[in-house]
Amino acid sequence: MSDIKQSLLILFLTILSIVWVSPAPSESLRKQDFSNDPGWEAVNNRIDPTKAKEIVQDFGYSKTHNAGGQSAGEIGGRITRALTKASYSKVIPEKTLEDRLVASGKFACTDADGGSAMLFGWFNSESDGWRTPNSLAFRLDGNGGKYWVFFEYGTQEYGTGGGETFEGERYQTTPTPPEKSDGTVHEWSLSYDPEGANGRGEMTFEFDGETFTTQLREGHKQQGAVFNRFGIFNQMTTGNHMNVYFDDLEIHGEREGFDQDPKWEEDGNRTTYTDLIVRPYHNFGYSETSIAGGEPGELGGVIWRIENQRPENSGYYGDDIGKLTLEERLEASGKVSMTRAGADSAALIGWFNSNSFREGPTPRNFFGIMVEGPSRTGHYFRSAYSNDKILGEIEERGPIIRPDGKQYDWTFRYDPEANSGNGEIVVTLGDEQTILPMRPDAREGGAEFDRFGLLPYLQGGHHVEIFFDDISYTVGD
Repeated sequence: MSDIKQSLLILFLTILSIVWVSPAPSESLRKQDFSNDPGWEAVNNRIDPTKAKEIVQDFGYSKTHNAGGQSAGEIGGRITRALTKASYSKVIPEKTLEDRLVASGKFACTDADGGSAMLFGWFNSESDGWRTPNSLAFRLDGNGGKYWVFFEYGTQEYGTGGGETFEGERYQTTPTPPEKSDGTVHEWSLSYDPEGANGRGEMTFEFDGETFTTQLREGHKQQGAVFNRFGIFNQMTTGNHMNVYFDDLEIHGEREGFDQDPKWEEDGNRTTYTDLIVRPYHNFGYSETSIAGGEPGELGGVIWRIENQRPENSGYYGDDIGKLTLEERLEASGKVSMTRAGADSAALIGWFNSNSFREGPTPRNFFGIMVEGPSRTGHYFRSAYSNDKILGEIEERGPIIRPDGKQYDWTFRYDPEANSGNGEIVVTLGDEQTILPMRPDAREGGAEFDRFGLLPYLQGGHHVEIFFDDISYTVGD
């Protein structure tokens, strides 16, 4: 063998030896199908059964005389804010946002706990959740001996709106002082004109002689809504109770005096039960359900948005993934489905640090996906991150996921070298994609992750019920 050939052979074997013994990259993908309980680390993610709450719904026809009718007989009673739907309603011919709607009457509120609420108006027998899709109603919002009056709507695609003006720290739909829950009788009327506001659609609410109007948000009339019931329904999020009564009702020109029992439809309005969905106690982790798709077994449950001032209420369910930083490529994918969501609610899934997850609102050293959004729009499925110095971003918008149980495939990809070396995040939900170029100082602030999983967003709000399955995610050493 010539010296040249011998040298080339030695060089080739040396390169082969180097390649063969070189260690694998620090990051790799781990797959979890949740066919069995993975035994991930669980921190404050399940409600203590002693925190469960007794829910009492006790409303409907009543041979009482609180709301000012001509004689005894009215509808109403004790209405409790709770996730489980409760209603007492008249079955009506189907109406939509293309129809004129009008109703009027009297009501009296005799008691209102803090954190209580109920709605009165048009809705759908299949309506579920807060804010309620397929609804057009006014709402009484209790706050311990007094209550505010709102009027609002929800489309079949979860678009919502109302006559909102900002008063101090509350959104008011009638710029009036709160009313006392002392049994005072109030007169009201609520109407909807599909041709109002130049065809956009307009709601008008009259309350004790004052008139308030609001137009539907752009595109919401086109989203549509279908109403087949009129009456009382509870606000479907956790809370307390109020006592409210209605009389001298007129719906589309037909009078309901309630001198006799109208035999309206009852749905969960006379019941007592124990509820394990209580703010601020989470109830998520491994679940033997199959909501997100695939075989039984998945990750998910009820997650509350937690006040930043009460970090002890945060928690997580996460896998120990070794150590990762912003210098590595990070990938995750899987299936997702959301079944419930209150207004101003959120959940996070991604990489985080078990020592800093209570520092927020987006936890320090978090990198992944936030399911959250303004209630008038729905919930965005979008990227979010916060480095070790709590510098980060939440993508302005993203694909919309709704609490309708629909199943989606999703992906998350982070390339630290993209965007001129500043890093770039690409998120997909179904066939929609968003790209977030990271801010220049994000990587400079550093970050270290030792867990992958599900956790809350630390800014006060409500709950989501969401499930994930067949997840693949980057892990470190």
